[in-house]
Amino acid sequence: MIAIIDGDVLLYMSIWNMETKEEARERFDEIFQNILEGVFATDYVMALGGPDNFRVDLYPDYKGNRVKSKSTRPDWFLDLKSDIESEYDGCVFSDNCEADDLVRIWATECDAADMKRIVVSVDKDLDCISGLHYNPRKGLIYDVEQEDANYFYWKQILMGDSTDNIPGLPGIGTKKADAILAHNIKYKDSVCRAYHNQYGEDGYNYLITNGRLIHIWRHINDHFVLDRKYYDNAIKG
Repeated sequence: MIAIIDGDVLLYMSIWNMETKEEARERFDEIFQNILEGVFATDYVMALGGPDNFRVDLYPDYKGNRVKSKSTRPDWFLDLKSDIESEYDGCVFSDNCEADDLVRIWATECDAADMKRIVVSVDKDLDCISGLHYNPRKGLIYDVEQEDANYFYWKQILMGDSTDNIPGLPGIGTKKADAILAHNIKYKDSVCRAYHNQYGEDGYNYLITNGRLIHIWRHINDHFVLDRKYYDNAIKG
């Protein structure tokens, strides 16, 4: 079993209530070891968010609601992050994307090679990945079916993501998103119509932008795409 680890999650768990970098590093090592033992992993890969992210270029307000939390990070935070990347052989910084993107890319590669893997994170965004998951905060292993992963993905494109400051459709929360998707098993068609109903002629552009913000890569530069002809046909349905 290969543990595919969202290292940013472990990093923030490790600095909680810690006064020094040394204490946080000890805590990180402890959390990491507990994960490998908890999921019976024989190997791992771990992603840490790098300095660049195309989503910020696309939408400057992306994660803009996290400015306050970043300002409360300890002075030694980036030094700890650098130490972990250099001292853990399976750790990689993301390049113009996020740790989440690397996690899904690696999960996709493992599936293609028929290798057993488990995604380790507390981030609900990664529930767009089918298969085994492990929440290190709760010590919980759970399985996401492919249909549930697909449903979750399109539901997020409808709702946006308040955690990452992605707007989605105005006034669309969980219940309204569920109601929209319940009308058609072709979730993509329902999402196209919902964007058209909200924005009219501008619906396609809004959908493309939100889709690129929400979509987590399955391979490098796997940006969200939707054929305009498909969209036009869907809104007529």
